[in-house]
Amino acid sequence: MSAIRDKLFGLSAKKRIPITGAFELTPVCNFQCKMCYVRKSTGEVVKMGGLQPLSFWLDVAEQASDAGTLSPLLTGGETFLYPHIRELYQAMYKMGMEISINSNGSCITRDTVEWLREMPPSRINITLYGGSNETYGRLCGDPNGLDKVRRGVDLLVQNKIRFKFNCSLMPDNAGDLKKMLDFARSYGLGLRVATYMFPPVRRICCEEEFSERLTPQECAYYQVLSDWYQLTPEQFCRLAVNAGKYQELTPELLAEAAEKPAQKMGCLSGRCSYWVDWQGNLSGCGMMDYPKVSLKDKSFHDAWQKIVDWTDNARYSSYCGNCVNRKICYVCAAMVYNETGGFTGRPVYLCEKAKYAAQYYKKFMDKLPVDMIAASTDLATTQPESCVFDEN
Repeated sequence: MSAIRDKLFGLSAKKRIPITGAFELTPVCNFQCKMCYVRKSTGEVVKMGGLQPLSFWLDVAEQASDAGTLSPLLTGGETFLYPHIRELYQAMYKMGMEISINSNGSCITRDTVEWLREMPPSRINITLYGGSNETYGRLCGDPNGLDKVRRGVDLLVQNKIRFKFNCSLMPDNAGDLKKMLDFARSYGLGLRVATYMFPPVRRICCEEEFSERLTPQECAYYQVLSDWYQLTPEQFCRLAVNAGKYQELTPELLAEAAEKPAQKMGCLSGRCSYWVDWQGNLSGCGMMDYPKVSLKDKSFHDAWQKIVDWTDNARYSSYCGNCVNRKICYVCAAMVYNETGGFTGRPVYLCEKAKYAAQYYKKFMDKLPVDMIAASTDLATTQPESCVFDEN
């Protein structure tokens, strides 16, 4: 985030003003990614009551605007598959909002960019799922997926619509990391890489679903590899030096952390950011299904206040909040909740990831000149995994 935006969000968090929020318009997507936490088929959506009508989202947007929302994010599923996306977007734009849109890029057509060009979004966040059609076929079920994404991105370029690239790594596409980086660079852009995948508890709570993500060791390796490819040697070295401060988590250290008071949530969720799911429920974070308040039963103002009150009183894992590795291991309350089924447990997967990351940073750092390593005394925390509100 820019310094100005960072300060604005910080002030909003202090005053509990909901300056940003995600509107999850639909869980329907033309891709069928194995790890997706929200995807539903059209038939499933119908059985669960159907999508919210345009009137619902317009009402929520107006109430959110009155409450202070300036930077909303439209997301899905595939956002451009929501039947009334154009009408909703244009109405929100006229409210003075700076709108960002999440998309897989494959459903962006000439018609789409025509109306987007008239009212340009703050940015479109394109998530890449592979560096070849073969990988898209294997992971997303579309053997022509990359070609479709390229056509969509080319249309954005031709119409001067801002966009950026994100990437979610898992076993089916991790080998394409370099190809995806090259794809992004062909448009003069970098690639924000997320190697950690949340267990899809919002969609289904089933252990076999966990097999669709990288192991902790693989997750750490690709995080470090992405930094190696994209950061300057000086930037990488600072991260590596900091990661080198990792301490092995002995039973004594774990017990010491567990005995200390649980910590407050430290992110923006429930302080200045929120999520409205496709069924019309307001929550602080889209990565959790708790707590949530139906906007069909309460006004946005009242529902937001309930989320704020819960957040102010919430505490999460003493293991994480008091861990000796806290500054080099990015862990949020949502991660703890999804990994352990609650807010007080220890997310072992993430502990293992931090351990392996420290090892890989050292191995890669050893390839750098000795004088550069010696000069890297400034500390830098490990790059956080992608959070939806970092994408605006």
